[in-house]
Amino acid sequence: MTHPTAPDLAGSLLSPCEALSRRDQLGLNDLRALVEGIDLSPAERALLALPDPDRPYGRRVILATPMLEVMVATWTRGQPCAPHDHGGAVGAVKVLQGRAHHQVWGIEGDDLAERRSHAVLPGDVLACGPDLIHSMADDGADQPLMTLHVYTASIDHMVVYEPEARRTHVVEGSCGAWVPHDQPGLIRFSRDGTLRRAALLPA
Repeated sequence: MTHPTAPDLAGSLLSPCEALSRRDQLGLNDLRALVEGIDLSPAERALLALPDPDRPYGRRVILATPMLEVMVATWTRGQPCAPHDHGGAVGAVKVLQGRAHHQVWGIEGDDLAERRSHAVLPGDVLACGPDLIHSMADDGADQPLMTLHVYTASIDHMVVYEPEARRTHVVEGSCGAWVPHDQPGLIRFSRDGTLRRAALLPA
C-alpha cells in the first residue's frame, strides 16, 4: 500500500477541520460529529505518527486557529499521561487505533480520586467538558495507541496534576499532559496541594 499524497491527507483530515474552524461558534456536538466522520487509513495514520519515547505521547498539531485546535497523539507504551484538564476548552477525542485506558478524576480534599476508568476502543469518541480532569494510557492492544484530539480553541494552558507530590502545575498549551521538569520554561507556575482550576486562575 502506498502512502497518501499531501492532498489526499488534506482531504480526509485537514479540509473538514478547516471548514469547521470557519464557523462563528462551535460546541461539543460539532466536535463529536467532526471526529466521528474522520476515518484514516493505516497509511494515513503511519504518515501522521510522531512517536516520542521520552514522553507519554508525541504531539502532531494539525491545525491551531482561534476557533479550533486539532492534534494527533502517538502514545508511548508504559507511560500514562498525568491527570489534567484542557484549559477550559471543550473537546472530543477519538481512538484511531489501539486501545486506550481512560480515567476520570475528581478532587477530594488534597487528593485526586478516581471516579471511573474504562477501555476505549478504535472508533470510540470521548467527550471532554470544560471541567473534566482525566488521564489516558496505551492499554496494550496489538496496535500502538493513536488518538485524534479536537478542541474549541487553541489551548493556551492546562492544569496538570502530580498526585504523588501533591503538586498542581499550570503549563503552557504547547506542552502535553505531563509535568515538564526537564523544560521548566513550559511551567507557568506551580502550587503545593491538589487545587481546582478556580483556585489557581481568575475566572
